[in-house]
Amino acid sequence: MPLLILPVLAYVLLCAHLMFHGFGLAAFAPLAAALLLAVPRRPVVWLQTALLMLAAAEWLRAGWLLVERRLAWGEPWHLAAAIMAGCALFTVLCALVFRAKRLRRFYR
Repeated sequence: MPLLILPVLAYVLLCAHLMFHGFGLAAFAPLAAALLLAVPRRPVVWLQTALLMLAAAEWLRAGWLLVERRLAWGEPWHLAAAIMAGCALFTVLCALVFRAKRLRRFYR
């Protein structure tokens, strides 16, 4: 399903974020969630939606900390805030792909 590429991209982006912040092997945990996309059961949709919302919350949390740090150092913060907000928005939109008719039929 081509729509499932979007949540996978959101998980890969989160992995890169976690690796950058030194989470070690735990940074690959979102890829395990991406593997669950192949299981055609209804609870998978609920789990994926919850995980993607948590990932969006992590983007907002990390963005807030980044903006605070840049403000404290007197550096420009607007671009950093826009990038982090864009990552959060992309992740939330990826959670909405499960509302598509094709995916609802797949995850019965």
